[in-house]
Amino acid sequence: MKVTLIKKIKNASDVFSFVFKPENPVEWKAGQYIFYKIPHPNPDNRGIIRHFTISSAPYEKNLMLTTRFPQGRISTFKQALNNLAIGSEIETLSMGGDFIVENPDKNYVFIAGGIGITPYRSILLDLAQKNSINNIILLYANRNEEIIFKDEFDALTEKHSGLKIKYIIEPERINVDSIKKEVPDFLKYNFYVSGTELMVAAIRKILIGMQINNEQVKSDFFPNYTENL
Repeated sequence: MKVTLIKKIKNASDVFSFVFKPENPVEWKAGQYIFYKIPHPNPDNRGIIRHFTISSAPYEKNLMLTTRFPQGRISTFKQALNNLAIGSEIETLSMGGDFIVENPDKNYVFIAGGIGITPYRSILLDLAQKNSINNIILLYANRNEEIIFKDEFDALTEKHSGLKIKYIIEPERINVDSIKKEVPDFLKYNFYVSGTELMVAAIRKILIGMQINNEQVKSDFFPNYTENL
């Protein structure tokens, strides 16, 4: 399916969102990802195809890709993405992923590290649109005060009493103590964890150590990011 770049948004000093309009209506579940294909000269060993979480909610209709452009060397794919002009047409391939909320009536703790916040924008906006935010706590760890989507998240907390958000800025960390402080009755919750591979693995280990059943934990990690929040 072909998509056209219609908007580029600066979310932080090194984070940008790219909004693509599909040539035909497309449906997806909040929290899923899609593959993008951007042919470009001399691609590195990761090639011309990459998958990204869809950070837009399904009701928004357009596909939004939000990613970090770290200082120093970036992949040739991201260089090509960043060089796309408004009106550029690229191709999307398959869509998938099970990092979705199937039963909004349950209690959830969403844990995000850095760019791992992207699926939660889609999920929370989708649940809000369905008036299905019941009991959700978002713990969002970031390396500085540049909180991605902060205005939108804060607006959601004002409108939905069932949503609580705690921003955790370095040197603070998400650990046993911070989880217990924000979620005293943590055994009653299902945990979603999104971030770098190292971060996701570390949080899963913490949760299992807190006697959270493995079935209560769902994770989604972002490859090739080095930050460990």
